[in-house]
Amino acid sequence: MKKMKKIYLIALFILVSCSNKQINNSSKKTEKKKEIRVEINYNIETIGIILDLSELGDYVLSNSSKERNYEFVRLIRNEFKDYQNHPAVLKFNKLNELNLAHFNHYYYGLSFSKLPEFKLKHTKFNEFYSSETYSHKQIDSLLIDFDSSIRDFYNDANLNDFYTKNSTIYHKIKTEIQSVLPTKIIQTMENYFGMHSNEFVICPSLTIPNDWNFGPEIKMDKSNIFYYLAGPSYDLKPKRKNIESILKNDSLGFNGKENLTDLAIHEFGHSFVRFLDKNKNIELYKSLSKLNNKQLKKNFEKIGEGTEWSTIFEEHLVRANEIMIWREMGNNKMADEKLKYEYEKEGVLYIKEFVKSLEKYRINKEKYENFEAYFPKLISDLNEIENEK
Repeated sequence: MKKMKKIYLIALFILVSCSNKQINNSSKKTEKKKEIRVEINYNIETIGIILDLSELGDYVLSNSSKERNYEFVRLIRNEFKDYQNHPAVLKFNKLNELNLAHFNHYYYGLSFSKLPEFKLKHTKFNEFYSSETYSHKQIDSLLIDFDSSIRDFYNDANLNDFYTKNSTIYHKIKTEIQSVLPTKIIQTMENYFGMHSNEFVICPSLTIPNDWNFGPEIKMDKSNIFYYLAGPSYDLKPKRKNIESILKNDSLGFNGKENLTDLAIHEFGHSFVRFLDKNKNIELYKSLSKLNNKQLKKNFEKIGEGTEWSTIFEEHLVRANEIMIWREMGNNKMADEKLKYEYEKEGVLYIKEFVKSLEKYRINKEKYENFEAYFPKLISDLNEIENEK
């Protein structure tokens, strides 16, 4: 358990940072109305139950508090306590012993067809193979064995019946999110960035701990699907002894409007800057690497982000664009609050300079084919920053 706690403690601090940033060569297309889909994904839910029953669940609850008691994790563990020693749970614990367990396993099921079939449809995410100890082939063998146990767990725990029985709860989760999610988020973002080809999906889950979120991407032939996986923003109210006792008027915790909207804009915001992966753009932002001073690295380490310049630059860019999106949606108060928060609380030292330049783009975006076309101008503006901090 000491190894488990150490691994998860490190991962916890970087959890809210975004993952799976893959290349997206979107081009400007005819504008069309498109909004965020909200979907319950039972692959995510099934693997989430396994993870909650594992040592990961032990770790989550060991970090609970009065303000964040992880009510749904507790209810899930109670509901399926008879399966805590199921091979699927034990195999995940084994992955942890080998340093191959990831928080990202909450979205592992996105690569597969729907359970109980659970056949591989998309290449598994690269992060599941990021080991310096084991080869890709060795890891794949372990994961394939885990895949088989997931199918068995779905059948053995009668999860089809569980999901059917609790369909009202899952419907309410979607309803709570849809009730607070502002309209035209994607339309606003697409118009701002000048990109219109991707799909955006929010997948809420009872099994993901409070305030945890992930931003994986699935690459398709003609477009990419960007996901925002989220647990509840706050605990179930009132507390319940078991899932069966949850009433239709209970608050499930998925209607935290500010938290949900803010994180959705942030997570999906990364999808619009995937042009950063192009060699020519890598060279451009690397020309500013002198700005990555000790104080900036210290600030980003403190908030759980990576300290390499590529990460710091992208976070500056995405967070500054969040402010632009809030302005585009007519909420200047939120934009101003975020700018102050990012600079004063998060220590994003150059956020003001990013915002100053991006305001030029926001006001004059019709002059550019898309946001990427403005990128060299942004770099030019940022080159005027003096590294005095």
